[in-house]
Amino acid sequence: MKEHPMSELSSHQGTATHEDPHPEDHGKGPDPTPTRGIGEWAVAAAVFVLGGIVLLDGLGQRQSTSASGIGAGFMPIVVGSLLLVLAVVLAVQLARGRRGEPEQAEGDVDVTRTHWTALGIAAAGLLFFLFTVEPLGFIPATTVMFYLISLAMGSRRYLIALVIALATACVIFFSFTRLLSIDLPAGFLEGII
Repeated sequence: MKEHPMSELSSHQGTATHEDPHPEDHGKGPDPTPTRGIGEWAVAAAVFVLGGIVLLDGLGQRQSTSASGIGAGFMPIVVGSLLLVLAVVLAVQLARGRRGEPEQAEGDVDVTRTHWTALGIAAAGLLFFLFTVEPLGFIPATTVMFYLISLAMGSRRYLIALVIALATACVIFFSFTRLLSIDLPAGFLEGII
């Protein structure tokens, strides 16, 4: 005689028969990566240090002689103050246990690991700019910086990336020097441009 399906359910005495979609999550304790929060604290500390440097630089600028009273130090003071506030807000959130979660990436991008090579290339571009903007000039230093950052971001069209970096550096240079009358270092191009 065929048994009724309901009698089978009653033999399990109310236990669920569906499979757990995430069986690998059982038995794990707290977050398996305890150092995950260190990076977030490092970001908050870096933003705080950067804000302090920018604020001190703004406070060190000479006083304005213009009628408006807004001098060269105004924007660095505003930006530095905002960075300090942001760093404090980040630190308070981290202290309260509000940690960021990695966002879902599209495609095959792995957002859970740091791409140290790309970070190193971008940092090299920034350091190159920092140490060569005065001797080489704004256009060459900025071109190399933008080019290295585009490589760090994954550009594989090397010639196009170089042309775009050069064009961007020139647009920025001439916008500041011609339109805003703000001097930027010309370097070895002094007298040519």
